[in-house]
Amino acid sequence: MTPDDIATLVTGTGFGVGHPDVVERFTTPLRAIWADMEALPRTDPFWTGQWNDRATVSKLRAYASERLRRDPTDRAAGRTLAALDLHYGANEAGLPYLAPELDAEPAVVGDAVVAAQWIWEQTGVDTTHALRRALADVDRGALTDLTRGGRGWTATAARVAMHILGGLDLDTAYARSLAEVTASPAPTDDGGSSRGT
Repeated sequence: MTPDDIATLVTGTGFGVGHPDVVERFTTPLRAIWADMEALPRTDPFWTGQWNDRATVSKLRAYASERLRRDPTDRAAGRTLAALDLHYGANEAGLPYLAPELDAEPAVVGDAVVAAQWIWEQTGVDTTHALRRALADVDRGALTDLTRGGRGWTATAARVAMHILGGLDLDTAYARSLAEVTASPAPTDDGGSSRGT
């Protein structure tokens, strides 16, 4: 299996949950980490003890994990591990790997909510608790600011996150957030507001 095989499967799932835009934010880092691993000289310590010197998905996980262990801020490694978790239907939805990114940049909440929704729809596992843990250290004020940012996906996802942190399950939080966005006045160019979807 190659990164392109994983990307194809992840893309199908992204379309399935209605957020194909998120796919590239998971698969682009995965491809980059794969290329970095393949470029390693076979004399590099990473290859010591490997069964062979061919790049594989299991070696990709080991390589990305090692990179993340050495540098917990390595977003490409974290996104790679999250993409692999999403591909394989991991119960945590790759969210532990997105948590540091969420803490640094709350707008990543859109990707986290999609990841949680993705696993719930694909496997039936309730990812509410995994999402709540990933959101635990996110600045609530920043999330609130994002909810005021308009009617785009990030604003909706921030509403979902606030409801999750308030104790709702993902399904209820998602439905309530969509209802709130639909009911709220949309900003207009003249500073007023207009009702609509």
